[in-house]
Amino acid sequence: MITVSDQAYFSRSATWHRLGDQVMVHDSFSPKAPRMITMEPWHETVFMAADGERTIGQFVDYMGAQYEGGTPAGLREQIHGLIAVLLDEGILRLHSEAKPLPPYFATDEFKQDPQVTAAQMRADGLIK
Repeated sequence: MITVSDQAYFSRSATWHRLGDQVMVHDSFSPKAPRMITMEPWHETVFMAADGERTIGQFVDYMGAQYEGGTPAGLREQIHGLIAVLLDEGILRLHSEAKPLPPYFATDEFKQDPQVTAAQMRADGLIK
């Protein structure tokens, strides 16, 4: 299992789109690709929060503030576990500094211009 630290930044490393109320992840770049992934609500929340500009600790604090009466016991460990699962699946990555998502990971894939997206991915070395 991957070790997750509150100081690490986390970001998406897969494209995605919304289908109704659910996020569909298009895994094209991990060793497990190609595949489509649907997630349970907690995993989806973590995936969508992985914007590359907040630390895991900041996300845990944000989620804890959503509960009346304070952060529930074990929330930090639960979120760390969810992030570890998504890292193991190859659709999240960790880094030591804030790094904004490239547009092709930041925005719903079906709302992007395919030619622009392909050019950006080629420039970043993801596709040929």
